[in-house]
Amino acid sequence: MKSDKVREQQVPMESVYPMTIPSDYPFIKTNFYYLFFSHIAYTAFYLILGVGFFQLIGRQRTWGRRNLKPLKNEGFITVANHCHLFDTVLTGLSVLPRRPWYASVQRNFEAPYFRKMFRILRGFPIPDGPIGLRRIIQPVVSAVKQGKIVHFFPEAELWHLYQDIDFFQKGPFYLAHHANCPVVPIIHLFRPRKIFGKVRSKNILSITSVIGEPLYPRVLTAEGQRVDLDSVQEMSDTAQKWMIAKVVEYHGESKQSV
Repeated sequence: MKSDKVREQQVPMESVYPMTIPSDYPFIKTNFYYLFFSHIAYTAFYLILGVGFFQLIGRQRTWGRRNLKPLKNEGFITVANHCHLFDTVLTGLSVLPRRPWYASVQRNFEAPYFRKMFRILRGFPIPDGPIGLRRIIQPVVSAVKQGKIVHFFPEAELWHLYQDIDFFQKGPFYLAHHANCPVVPIIHLFRPRKIFGKVRSKNILSITSVIGEPLYPRVLTAEGQRVDLDSVQEMSDTAQKWMIAKVVEYHGESKQSV
C-alpha cells in the first residue's frame, strides 16, 4: 500500500471523451499519411523535450545499449517503470534510432489534450474490458514479426517521480509469449540535479536509463496453442526483480520518490 504522500504523485487521466473501439480499429497504423505526420511530430517532440530538456538540462544518459545489438534487425517488446510524465520520451531516447510503438490504457486516449498527442506519437490504446488484452494480440504480434518494437508500462499507473517498483501487470509478457519474442527491460533512474550546488527544482533531474539483457520465454508457444502461464509469470518476475535491484543499486536503498 502506498503512503498518502506518494499517492499524491499519481497522475490520473480524466476520461472526458469516451471512445468506442470498433472491431476494425487500426491499433498500429501503417498508412502513409499517418507515418509521414507522425515522423515529423515524433522528431520535433524528441528534439525539443528529449534532447533539449532531458539530455542537455537533465543530463540523461543511457547504459546497456550493447544489450540491443543482438536484436538489431528483430522486433521485440520493451517494458519500463512508469515514473515520469514523459517517460515515453526517456524510453524512446534509450532505443534510438529505432522508434517504438507505445501501448497505453484506454482512458489516456479519452483525456483532453493528451489523447491526440498520444496517438500522433505512435501510441495506441489497450481496450477496456475483460478481453481488452486479447484484442491487441494480433496487431502486437504482427508488429513484432515485422521487426518493430512495442513498449508497455507493466505497472499501468503513472506515479510521477516515484522510484520504487510497483505491482506488475502480466500483459506484456503474455504477448511476448504469443509472439515468441524477447522482452527487454528498461529502468529510468533519477535524482534532482544540483545547479551551482543547490537543487533548483525537483523536475530538473539527473537521469540514468539502463537497458537490461533480453528475457526470452522459457516455453515457446506453438501457433494456435495456449500460452504457458508459469513461463509468463517467470518472465514477469525476472524483469521486476531486475528493476528492483537497479533501484537499490542506484539509490543505495529503496526510495519511493525524489
